[in-house]
Amino acid sequence: MKKWSVLLILLGLLTICFPTLQTMYYDWQQSRVLHELEQLQTGLSQLNHAFERGIENDPSDQAKPQKSTTVQQSPTSGIIGMISIPVIDVRLPILEGATQENMKLAAAHLVETAAVGQSGNAAIAAHRAHRKGRLFNRLGELQIGHSIEITLADQTTLHYTIDRISVVEPSDVSVLEDPGLGQVLTLITCDPLIDATHRLIIRAVKVHS
Repeated sequence: MKKWSVLLILLGLLTICFPTLQTMYYDWQQSRVLHELEQLQTGLSQLNHAFERGIENDPSDQAKPQKSTTVQQSPTSGIIGMISIPVIDVRLPILEGATQENMKLAAAHLVETAAVGQSGNAAIAAHRAHRKGRLFNRLGELQIGHSIEITLADQTTLHYTIDRISVVEPSDVSVLEDPGLGQVLTLITCDPLIDATHRLIIRAVKVHS
């Protein structure tokens, strides 16, 4: 009888702690993906430096042992880059494909839309986590004129300025259409925060340097 009481207490504690432990796990996964992106960027930087120095084409080096400059592929497939929104302290990896697994720990690019950094409308979605500051939880604080930054895996940095904010029905696909404004970024999340019935849409246009 005593063993059953202890077991029931342990099960109760596990039930209470599970949401917190799950969030901690997803936060760890998110940090791991960001670390992998940084490693990938470092590898690409080293490779580009090697190309600039002409290491591969230097005849005098043919007889010397060559250090490998091959960039190691990230264990997490489909890392596009990172999205940063300083005004709300957002810094998230961007994964290719809005799958449930990807969206548990990162922002996700909708493959049906334009590629990030290319002409057209690139859509990125993330969950509106209940914990303040996690994923797109604070997206509702953004205003027209705020800045969004995308850093791609090759270290290219793209700057966008928010020009439109709207709330639409989940079935409204017009927000994914190309508005003909060059490079456009559309952020999508659930709205309101609790018992979401709509979608919060943040549209931004690329700032030309």
